Amino acid sequence: MSPKDWLARLGIWRLSVVLVILAGALAVLTPRLRAFYFGQGTERAGAALVRLPTQLVVGASTPGSTGAMPGRKPPLTEAEGRIRVRVSDRPPIRLPAEGVPAGWTVKEFVGHASVELVRDEARLALRLRSEHSSFALYRDVVVDLGEFPFLSWSWKVVRLPPDGDVRERAADDQAAQVYVIFPRWPAPLRNSDVVGYVWDSRAPVGTQVTSTKAGNVKIIVVASGRSQAETWRLERRDVAKDYVALFGRQPPRVGQVAVMIDTNDTRSNAEALIGDLVFGRTPVESMESPTSMLR
Repeated sequence: MSPKDWLARLGIWRLSVVLVILAGALAVLTPRLRAFYFGQGTERAGAALVRLPTQLVVGASTPGSTGAMPGRKPPLTEAEGRIRVRVSDRPPIRLPAEGVPAGWTVKEFVGHASVELVRDEARLALRLRSEHSSFALYRDVVVDLGEFPFLSWSWKVVRLPPDGDVRERAADDQAAQVYVIFPRWPAPLRNSDVVGYVWDSRAPVGTQVTSTKAGNVKIIVVASGRSQAETWRLERRDVAKDYVALFGRQPPRVGQVAVMIDTNDTRSNAEALIGDLVFGRTPVESMESPTSMLR
């Protein structure tokens, strides 16, 4: 299964949130149905989902797991009235720190993921490196775009795949990608919509395409080329407006976000840094990390 197709299926995680909310209503169902959705005994609702074949595809626990994977708690609204998806729920004492940060899960499509938590200028950031590889980091987040329509984040590209082009299936590689996943009830496994924002090597800014590998994934090029490489860019998108423009209907709630890098199609190398993602009622003016987060 291609990376873009996998992203279209990531909405399964929101299913666990919905099932928890509906637990009381489901009490009237037969024991067999309750077991299907919630598992046996005192098993947590989220853990039951790991038995589904699609869930195994996205790298969850193996069948028979008795608990949800660690770090799955979705970010909550902060005092400032924003939902901040941090690059790490528990920043390590010393930086840089290799490995997948707390709160995130990695999915490797081709090759091995190279992930590092670093301090760069005044930011805590994920450093993603790809050498003929393709991988993504993803996590749960529940966002009502009617209340928090704007997504802001900062990123910096160090190296772009020279021939990457989101418009061409054989060259569909980008150094920096951010995806917003919308599970659509009642069949989130098949119907999840995905809006992607990419820093492409060749396609001009403003290009909007349907993914060459998954029809549910719509992509907008928000940065392009090396003219601003080695420089932090602040991106601000009205995701609600983008969704309506791309899919022609009002958006459901956001269920997950993902960040990705890939160079497997062009057999090249790439490197990028990505900071926190922030959903808000208005665009964020600065994405610098608080001093307390930079140790």
